[in-house]
Amino acid sequence: MEQNQKYSINELLNNDNFIAWVTSGNKKNNHYWGKIKLDLKGLERSNFDKSEKIIQRIKALNIDNIDVKTPEFIQQQYIKLLESSSVKQKQETRVINLNKVLKYAAAILMLISLPSIFYYNTTSKSSFYEHLATSSINNSEILLQTSSNEYFNISKETNNKWITKNGVFISVDANNISFVATDDVDQDLITEFKLIVPKGEKYHVTMIDGTEVELNASSTLSFTNAVSSKDRKVELSGEAFFDVAHDENRPFIVQSSNVQIEVLGTEFNISNYTDNKFSQITLIEGSVNISNANGDHVVIKPGEQATVYHNQNNINVQQADVQKSVAWMAGRLIFKDDKLEDLIPRINQWYGVKFVLIGEGVKKMRFTGTLKKENDLIYFLQMLKYTKGISYEINNEQVKLFLN
Repeated sequence: MEQNQKYSINELLNNDNFIAWVTSGNKKNNHYWGKIKLDLKGLERSNFDKSEKIIQRIKALNIDNIDVKTPEFIQQQYIKLLESSSVKQKQETRVINLNKVLKYAAAILMLISLPSIFYYNTTSKSSFYEHLATSSINNSEILLQTSSNEYFNISKETNNKWITKNGVFISVDANNISFVATDDVDQDLITEFKLIVPKGEKYHVTMIDGTEVELNASSTLSFTNAVSSKDRKVELSGEAFFDVAHDENRPFIVQSSNVQIEVLGTEFNISNYTDNKFSQITLIEGSVNISNANGDHVVIKPGEQATVYHNQNNINVQQADVQKSVAWMAGRLIFKDDKLEDLIPRINQWYGVKFVLIGEGVKKMRFTGTLKKENDLIYFLQMLKYTKGISYEINNEQVKLFLN
């Protein structure tokens, strides 16, 4: 390793001379490493100190005779460490910060011998494609699109955890995908993704800054893994609930149809289905600045709802029925004296079918009540039949509703 080279944790923990210097009590090759340590500043000095502490703690465990030395085992233990650190941080704060995670590596890797612990950094990291690549696309399943326009299915059987070559820990299963920056993350990383959720499904995303996003059915979220950009931008089509990690230096911006929402850290719901012909933002906590295509903007408060119709530019603000707006996250649809024709776009997404209303009488019927996700399509149709006298006819994915 040349002295003018960048000193990352991975580079240091893979350098035999550096390991020998630390394990000798800073005696062997001290004329070289001692001078480097004095000259380093900022992030490089921080990485140098972290690497030195990791080796010192592992050496103190006296584990040289343990026989478990496979890189696969090391990878698994490191992933468990990242996972447990992520869960702990999420309980304490919305921002996932793993800057200190490697300081405790020795505790979880206490079954690993000193020579082998550094091996995972260069040999066990896997590409994204090796884990999610599929031979065919299933549009009824959740899809993840990469910047190279590759599509990958996330199925009911998906369950992967790995560390990418650019230092990002990814965990993905049938319900969630999360991105966590390790200490060795590439600061210039800008990897683009698009998550596509089909009808009848919903999916959870933890972005690399710690922001949590719950995507409703028939929704698409475009985002990046940038960790040092001046702002955090995403694009949404459909509906999502955002719990934005606070970062006063990096505003979080959501572009959704003809509106833009800018926040620092807050909770809000956005509904932007094309069939609804409007974008609607409901604020739960904090504050958001909403702008339309003309540059007009308004700041709303918790409990307020802003509506922007797609063929207009007015931003209409009113008090929100928060429970009704976010009930979909708990698997509920709440109706409060709503006309059936106004409910249909949401019910279409809910059941993954297309409802066709025949006759003005059906369209104007009003409903109050709660529909649960576990109530299947036939249950809903039977409810319409026996409470409102509405008949139905099912033809593939189309459902006709009419009065006899």
